[in-house]
Amino acid sequence: MAQQLYKLFIRNLPWTVSSHELHSYFSQFGYVTRATVLYNNETGLSRGFAYVDFNKRDAFEAAMSQPQHILEGQRLRVEEGSSGSPRRRSFNQTDTSSNKKLENVNQQPEGQS
Repeated sequence: MAQQLYKLFIRNLPWTVSSHELHSYFSQFGYVTRATVLYNNETGLSRGFAYVDFNKRDAFEAAMSQPQHILEGQRLRVEEGSSGSPRRRSFNQTDTSSNKKLENVNQQPEGQS
């Protein structure tokens, strides 16, 4: 039986924030099953957005109801990450690159030890 996941899409993420830091921050709302920062394959730098998955709806709702999220002095833009149209928590979205590299706090990125 597949477990229900409640996914957040995080924009405006400081380039210095890792999946581990993201996981730690969102754990205040409940158990985080996965936190994934997306990276540019060419530069190795963060693309400025990420996904955070919760396994409980109440943790997801607690994170979504927070009026603002700030990491390293930067205000994050938090949206519902499930399929369909996202529920916006703020505005001014940009996506400038189509190259993706995932860093998952639960597993090492390929080629790193």
